[in-house]
Amino acid sequence: MSYRGKVILCGDAGVGKTSLLAQYVDGQFREAYHQTIGANFLIKEIDLSKILDQLDIKNPKLKSDIKDKGFKLYFWDIGGQTDKLWANEYYFVQAVGAMIIFSLDKLSSFEHIDFWIEKLKELSGDVPYIIVGNKTDLPRQIDKDIIENKLKSLNVNYFETSAKLNENVDEIFESLSVQILNTFK
Repeated sequence: MSYRGKVILCGDAGVGKTSLLAQYVDGQFREAYHQTIGANFLIKEIDLSKILDQLDIKNPKLKSDIKDKGFKLYFWDIGGQTDKLWANEYYFVQAVGAMIIFSLDKLSSFEHIDFWIEKLKELSGDVPYIIVGNKTDLPRQIDKDIIENKLKSLNVNYFETSAKLNENVDEIFESLSVQILNTFK
């Protein structure tokens, strides 16, 4: 049986969580926007050949075992309506990692990342997470300096992506996978 874990994608409605996940899992981008109600669920076996050399697992037996058995992530795309989040909080339970996603063309989505980080820590504990600024294909509304200042205080990996152009999509999922696997003992 492969190693496995649950990853949640958090962020305001309309930031592109579903689009990033669809691009990564199915290689598809849909122009039409369909708001996620509750959560979407997808599974993907992580291609370990791309990330194995980045693993910092001290136990050689464990590293070999992960390589032999594989690593499967279950992705939960959480609906971004904060006023309805109480109904979705159980999706956070037992998560091994997360992505906090905001849209580079919507300042309010960036301003809400603290809310999502706080909710993640409250419900999932101290799990690895990354921050993703999505929609590089649209006119940027958030100054890079504002983002950099925020990231300094958080000490977290950050990526800019475009689900539409498939820009850095694999990289965010691979980076988070490395962080998660590096927590294995």
